[in-house]
Amino acid sequence: MRYKINRSISIRTENAAKPVSQQSQFLKALMCSLQPVSASLDFGCGKFRYFDAILDTTDTLVVVDSNVQLSREQTLGRKRTSIRQLLRSSNRVKALNTVEFMDSEEHFDRAFCINVLSVIPSATTRKKVVQFILSKLKPGGSCLFVVQYRNSDFTRMKKMKNTSKMKGGFLIDSLRGFSFYAVIPPVPLLKFLKSAGFHIADLKLNEGSAYVLATRGRDSRIKRKFRIREEPFFSIQ
Repeated sequence: MRYKINRSISIRTENAAKPVSQQSQFLKALMCSLQPVSASLDFGCGKFRYFDAILDTTDTLVVVDSNVQLSREQTLGRKRTSIRQLLRSSNRVKALNTVEFMDSEEHFDRAFCINVLSVIPSATTRKKVVQFILSKLKPGGSCLFVVQYRNSDFTRMKKMKNTSKMKGGFLIDSLRGFSFYAVIPPVPLLKFLKSAGFHIADLKLNEGSAYVLATRGRDSRIKRKFRIREEPFFSIQ
C-alpha cells in the first residue's frame, strides 16, 4: 500500500515485503496451532510469506493489498508471477485491492495483520486501518497482529546516511523509493489495539516480535463507516 506524506514523499510499503524464504518459524507454528475457521482475511498479504500456513486453517481466504502489489510480477515461492495471476483459477482464495475490499460486504472469522502496522507512517492512519479490520470481523472474530519492535536491521538502518528520523520511527530514501519503519513496543501496541475497540485475548513475545491475538466482542457495534474512491488506501496530509 502507499501513503502520501507530501508532494515529494510517498511511502511504498511493497518495498518492505519479505519473501517466503524469510518466514518466522515461531509465527508459522503459531498459525498452524489455530483452530480451523470458515473465512479468513490476510490484510497486507505482501509476497505470500505465510500464505500456506493461513490457508491450512481456513475454508476460504481473502488476501488484500495495493493494486501494485497484487498485479506486479514478482517471485512468489518458486514462481515468477503476479498474485492475481496465481489465484486466477482458485475457488478458495480471492485477491482484492483496498478499493475492492472496502466495497466488499464480506466478514471474517479471523484476520491476519502481519508486520503491517510498523510500515504505516502515521498513528492516526494505523488506527483507521485497525478499526477497519475490526469492522470486517464477525462478532467474536479475531485478528492476529504481528509487530517487530526490536531488530538488528533497525539499528543498522538508523545509522545509514539515507535514513532520517520521523515521528515514531525512521524514513529511508532508497533507489526503490521511500520506506518507513515504526518502532512499536508491546505495551503501547496493546493500548493502541484496545483504544481501537479490540479485546486482547493473548500476547506472545519472541525474538523482538510481539504476537497479539485480539478479538471483536460479540456485543460490539461498529458505527464507523469507511469509504474510499481510489488508491492510496489512506493519504497523510
